[in-house]
Amino acid sequence: MMITIATVIFILSAMSIALTKPKWLLYAMIFFVGWHSLLIDVGFTITAYRLIIAIFLLCLPVHLAMQKQSSMPKFPSSVKLLLFFIYYAVAVTLITRFFIPEIYIVGFARGEGRWVFQIAMLLITVLPAFLPLFFFKKIEDVKTAAKVFIASTAILCIVGWMQSLVFYLYGVALFPVFREGLTGAGTQVMAVPMLEMTFFRMHSLGGEPRDFSMTVAVAIILLLIAQTGGYGKFRFSNLLIGFFLMSLFMSLSTSGLAVLIMGIALIMIQPFFTGKKRVKLAFKPIASIVVVTVLILGVIVSMRILPLDMLGDLIWVRTFARTPIELFDAATLNFLSAHPQHGLFGMGMGNMHLHVRDYLVQYGLYNPEEAAWAVPVAHDIIFVPLSGYLRIVSEVGIIGLLLFLVACLSPIRRNFKYSQYIPDSSLKSLVRGLSYFAIFAVVAYLARTILIDIAFIALGWAYFLNREIMRNFRLSHTREF
Repeated sequence: MMITIATVIFILSAMSIALTKPKWLLYAMIFFVGWHSLLIDVGFTITAYRLIIAIFLLCLPVHLAMQKQSSMPKFPSSVKLLLFFIYYAVAVTLITRFFIPEIYIVGFARGEGRWVFQIAMLLITVLPAFLPLFFFKKIEDVKTAAKVFIASTAILCIVGWMQSLVFYLYGVALFPVFREGLTGAGTQVMAVPMLEMTFFRMHSLGGEPRDFSMTVAVAIILLLIAQTGGYGKFRFSNLLIGFFLMSLFMSLSTSGLAVLIMGIALIMIQPFFTGKKRVKLAFKPIASIVVVTVLILGVIVSMRILPLDMLGDLIWVRTFARTPIELFDAATLNFLSAHPQHGLFGMGMGNMHLHVRDYLVQYGLYNPEEAAWAVPVAHDIIFVPLSGYLRIVSEVGIIGLLLFLVACLSPIRRNFKYSQYIPDSSLKSLVRGLSYFAIFAVVAYLARTILIDIAFIALGWAYFLNREIMRNFRLSHTREF
């Protein structure tokens, strides 16, 4: 009852803000992007972040109608590429709904009406790419949005440390992870027994530990890009990086570590995108990352929480030796290998789990330890590939993947190309730094599908910067784009 009342109050408040102060609600949306545990189940999961976007969808036409002057923003032409991708994804889903295999699925939203909800979810997912074009007025608004995301991540980490402290002191798990299946929902305490001890995997209100850790990793990369890009740094930037890194380690998740390593690797090749021959190195934050890592590993070994040889084995197995093709990804690849014709156009949004269940058995033959739980779990949930690129291919095909990449890279490329005409060097660095973050966000999403929301937020920043450069810094000899 209390949850229902709180949700109603939240919705009414958000609708009021959407009609009067929509930019504030846009910042609130960005604030909640990593809070995956704040959700309601309406046949499918709606997080606080997605609920705000749904409110935008309902209130945006009303807000525009209330404006005295014409408030439809001017869209850069690159937005048309994203619109074309959306039309294509909807068309594929509408066509393939007639070829879905008959299988028992609980509820209309997960069964015969799933195509309706999948199209709605697509609109909710992509809307953040358009909202800055409506409500941001200056380039500094994008920087403010980045600060909101950093502040949100810091609060998530603080809540996570409180959560861990309560667990170790009293054995109580605050905010257990929500688990949703076809036949019901439940919660799970993220505790791992190891060497006669119980380790708690920090996840705060960020969903599963891997989801929380990837959000933290994205925040670290954003802070590093701000420093290496030469357009200034966030306040207490080095302290935040160290705090975020310790929180990431406390999640015991290798997914966040993989995203962090990938982001640092992209920063190292930043000169190829920014056009600079020499990029300022962020020695202090890199040093803090190294120091915190050594300290954490040193405490683990010195307190004999884990012997050195076992710690080395765990690091090797879970980061290097462990295959990145896991479970649902492997089943999807096996299906597409057996039916390559479906890889061209895809099987429609949200339908792949109906086709690949049998291929989990094949995966289990080569991975018997996982087969014992993988097949029963997969039978009770609607799953998608863990990798973003594979999810796109499985749902809208290789053609859809190419359309998505063009839609994402076009505004980013133009930001880099036309930023050279910005006379203010600090503003030029800001545009390039945030555009480079958009590259990282898209690449991170292609690696892990849970980062799709951050990818479209960053893409929205790129579209807005795209338009502002065209409006304010276009020279007579440059083409309009």
